[in-house]
Amino acid sequence: MKKWIVPLLLIFCFCFYFPSTVYSQWNFFEHRYKYRLEDVLEASKFVEKKGYWEGYKNNKLAGYVFLSKNWTKKLVGYSGKHLETLIGMDTSGTITGVKIIFHSEPIVLIGLKEENYQNFIKQYKGKNILKDISVGNEISMDVITGATVTAVVQNAIILRSAKKVASQTGMIKFAKGKNLKISKKFEHIKWKELLNSKAVKNIVVNSRDLGLDKEGAYLDLYFGIATVPSIGRNVLGDKLYKETIDRLKEGESAIFVFSKGEGSFKGSGFARGGLFDRFNIEQEDRVYVFKDKDYRILTEIKAENAPRIREGGLFIIRGKDFNPTNSFKFNIMLSYRVGSKKEFKSFSLDYKIPARFLE
Repeated sequence: MKKWIVPLLLIFCFCFYFPSTVYSQWNFFEHRYKYRLEDVLEASKFVEKKGYWEGYKNNKLAGYVFLSKNWTKKLVGYSGKHLETLIGMDTSGTITGVKIIFHSEPIVLIGLKEENYQNFIKQYKGKNILKDISVGNEISMDVITGATVTAVVQNAIILRSAKKVASQTGMIKFAKGKNLKISKKFEHIKWKELLNSKAVKNIVVNSRDLGLDKEGAYLDLYFGIATVPSIGRNVLGDKLYKETIDRLKEGESAIFVFSKGEGSFKGSGFARGGLFDRFNIEQEDRVYVFKDKDYRILTEIKAENAPRIREGGLFIIRGKDFNPTNSFKFNIMLSYRVGSKKEFKSFSLDYKIPARFLE
């Protein structure tokens, strides 16, 4: 019997006999740690500001320290609770230290140790937030292989919190977009033109890109903004497009994602923990991850001459700070096997609604 099955059965029995205790608190998974600001930034004096501390060394500004719950509280892990994190960053955007303050992730159920989680976090020290930092590339999954939901959310918490503080302190500035609106005009557009106009973007990951000894596309993925009439109506069809627009609340947007090939952009994390752990979108200092309640399954692309797909989904972007007329980045992390070892690698592609669909 595998070593994780016994504790899993014990947890199941505990949940069955004491459901009110388990589902309300998950107390037996909670880990809380004491901390000092000096744990993540070497400084002799700290001055509290709104949402962060300035750290000084020899009367010179050395960097900033901040708690993630002040910046990314809505980002929650597998357990449904925020992974409270203390983060240090110098004045150039380099992370000087990261420390977990609280988490209730049930990673012990799959045979991982608390030490694995701590070792995963240590990788962020020395990484600069002005450069790409993705799980599967710059951040290795080796020590926390069985907890991709936790890893992806933790990555989003650290980077989004750090970028928000960097923006707040004037370290980085994001260009203000023009006062653009999505055009309400509709034109019938075939699939090939949607691709050529970049209304639909395509990421192709070949098996060779992953070091696999085989030919062909491991994942052939398409994505785009669903709320633009000339894009969404052609891709989703009239009926589903109208249902989608009617369903959206003020300030919400939606994207569609389709794929072919052996690989999956959905994975299975959303079935276990309610969160899609393989992809997210990023805009300026914000990262958006998707939950099962944001998702609707799609089985085909309605645009004329579109290819058959293996899987598809419509995803609601609930963050009201998302601006669909500004560019954003689509990030995907793929898991695959090389022999008996599970590997991870990330890929990204920028997207912006073509000017012809804006006014």
